[in-house]
Amino acid sequence: MVKSEEYKLIEGTFSAGDASKILLEIINNKINYHNLQIFSIKERFNGDASHSEKRVKELSKISKALKNTLATAEKKGSMIEIDCPINIRVLGKK
Repeated sequence: MVKSEEYKLIEGTFSAGDASKILLEIINNKINYHNLQIFSIKERFNGDASHSEKRVKELSKISKALKNTLATAEKKGSMIEIDCPINIRVLGKK
């Protein structure tokens, strides 16, 4: 049986500067997580870290695009609305 739940991770209207801080902090934490995974997999297990390497590249692209979008919004004095649900499915044992 699959159990699914949704949580509101971020919901609200923010200045472009605050939106940038919130979103880029999340992305940077994910990049740091994957960099630690890469280090651990390669150094401790001499394994394949291609998934984490791919995610770092993807997240870096997202970060750059967000920075550009939010910098433009900040120059215009625009507000940013963020609706960021997170869906969790408990699948059971491996």
